Formats: sequence, C-alpha cells, structure tokens
Amino acid sequence: MPLDLIYTKTDKWILSKVTANYKTWQEKFYFYTTHLNFTDVENLVLFLKDDFKLSDKNRTDIFNDVTNSNKDFFELKVLNNTITITELQLQLLQSKETLIDWEDWSFIFRKTNNNDYYLWVFLGGIANQVREIKLSATQIKEWKEIGNTYSKKLALELKQKNSETYNNAINNNRRVL
Repeated sequence: MPLDLIYTKTDKWILSKVTANYKTWQEKFYFYTTHLNFTDVENLVLFLKDDFKLSDKNRTDIFNDVTNSNKDFFELKVLNNTITITELQLQLLQSKETLIDWEDWSFIFRKTNNNDYYLWVFLGGIANQVREIKLSATQIKEWKEIGNTYSKKLALELKQKNSETYNNAINNNRRVL
C-alpha cells in the first residue's frame, strides 16, 4: 500500500494512505511544505526509525496502527524520539477548501477559494451540535498576526454557551447555518 507523509509548517504531520501529487497537497494544506512517497508501511517505518531513532516497540506500534486501520489519514506527532500516531476522522481530499488548522472532533479552520475564512466547532452532546462562523476582517487580521494560537483561542470562545464571538457573528450575518 503506497503512502504519503505530508509535512507542514505547523506541528502537524499527516500520513495518508491516499497518495496525491504535490499540487493536490499544496491546495489542501495552507502550511504545506513538502511530502514524501513510500511504497509501503515498512519503508515508512524504516525511514522514521532512521530519522528519529525509534525504539522497536514504537516502530511496531506505527506499523500495526497503519496496517490495521480502515482510516485513510493519520496525524503524527514527534516528541523525544517517540512518534504518536492518531487516526483522523477528517476526509482531507473530499473538501474543496484549504485546511489551516484543526483538532479532530473539536474544530476546523479553513480558507475557501474566495479567500473567506471559516471556523467550525463541534459542541457535542446527544444532538452532535456544531457552530460555524465566517471570520470578520478583524479576526483574519489577528490570525495573520498571531497565528494558529489565535484560531485555537477563537475555537474555544466559539464553544462557550454564551459565546460573544458567536453572538457577534450572528449580529453581523457571519453565522453559517
């Protein structure tokens, strides 16, 4: 099974069982830097082992997680020569928009082809409630100045029961239904 390992300028590395060319990945990820192709999981694990001096257990865990999963996408995080791998629920190639930042089952921050920015948050509950807003010019400016720390903060604000951010979006006709 061929794989792509996608590097971004953020703390997110993506492993994909669906291979694509650089143009596709560049369109999907706002902070895309490069990606590497692997012919199979073994070659990926060997590459990671050499680059990060992984333990045999960590190599086996990565191999098993990817091989035994029915998911197409995974997020990799590296800390102290250990790589953690998490399945992603997102279907990254189905969206026509560019992903900027996300936390699975929490929020998605994205940019459209029209240069509009949207923030979607998952509230949860029995009804699987969500909220989505189009960012204002001021919010976009702040995000460009501060970075993804701002989008994470905005997502937390949007999740609050009496969210001022959400109420402002409603009042300014930026709430997405």
